[in-house]
Amino acid sequence: MLVPYLLKWPVPPQAISGALALGAFLALLVYFRHDWASIISSGLQVIIFRKRPMTLDERMPIFILISTIPAVVAWYYLHESFYNYGSRPLFTALMLIVFSVPLWFSDSMSKKTKGMFDWNWFDSILVGLGEIFLLVTGGGRTLGAVSAGLIRNYSRETATKFAFFVAAPIIAGSAFRHLQSVDFHASMPATGTSWFTFIVTIVVTFLAALLAIGGLMRHVQRKGFGQYIVYRFLLATVVIVVFWVRSGKLF
Repeated sequence: MLVPYLLKWPVPPQAISGALALGAFLALLVYFRHDWASIISSGLQVIIFRKRPMTLDERMPIFILISTIPAVVAWYYLHESFYNYGSRPLFTALMLIVFSVPLWFSDSMSKKTKGMFDWNWFDSILVGLGEIFLLVTGGGRTLGAVSAGLIRNYSRETATKFAFFVAAPIIAGSAFRHLQSVDFHASMPATGTSWFTFIVTIVVTFLAALLAIGGLMRHVQRKGFGQYIVYRFLLATVVIVVFWVRSGKLF
């Protein structure tokens, strides 16, 4: 929502929103491809052979499902409210600032002594509750989930990685919902949007998301979330200034 507002672009149609979500989802699949392959194969073995999940990869689908449920329920009952408030630039700017505070606090206070093999169902519930804020414009794709993981004393890499795992099915659901408006047999995916634009949007989003995920995973291991928090504050400031200049008032 912020890019169209700041650049005075029209709000993209559902087809483009679906292309953006699809590109991001594909990037998550490709970047964590080895993890997904192991998780999926282990999960299938549990189902086929009716065995009790014992290893981390066998339990991971359950953990991801537990963490996904709160966000799905919240979206079902509150998505209209999230959308209405998210379309307001000042609300988005405020959320950029507000949601940076728990991330800074959890990153500062976390002992960061746990790794992925320490994950359990209680951690999954907390991350699921944090994942609800993914639906709030300005909340950040994984910020709430990462904060929850850090509060539970997981390392930055582990908390961020699991947050991406949980975000994947939610982003996939978003892509599916938006792409339902696309008639793949029509001459255009949406009014005023060509198939070339649609495909380029997917490819560019995929490449950009791939670089962003890789960059974030490497950055948080070395330097933490300090620069990301500063970026959020600066972006919020830009939005507030632009709104003030255009409207002549803040409220």
